[in-house]
Amino acid sequence: MFSPAEALLFAALVATTACLVPMYMRLKRLDRYHAQYRDMVDWSATALVGASNAVQSFAQDGRMVLEDLSREIESAKAALDELRAERLRLTSAAQPAAPAQGPAVGTGLTGA
Repeated sequence: MFSPAEALLFAALVATTACLVPMYMRLKRLDRYHAQYRDMVDWSATALVGASNAVQSFAQDGRMVLEDLSREIESAKAALDELRAERLRLTSAAQPAAPAQGPAVGTGLTGA
């Protein structure tokens, strides 16, 4: 037979079980959310590593391109200096020497 104390304890057990089942379901859902969150964090970390590698590669490639461009600019400046010097030499050699005296005698303003 049941005593009133046992009935009270049984009711408390049923109430505790009734409260425990939703709590258990919430914990399972929380566990799924935690697993999804962990997967997203892992994916983000992988993406950040990839982005870091891409930035480092871009920086190295950019540095190499910049060095190559600098060498080409220096080479172009040297070629330009050589061309200017050659042009100056050719223009000075092509110009006849200016006459030391004035106009020739007999060539006046009125013509011959």
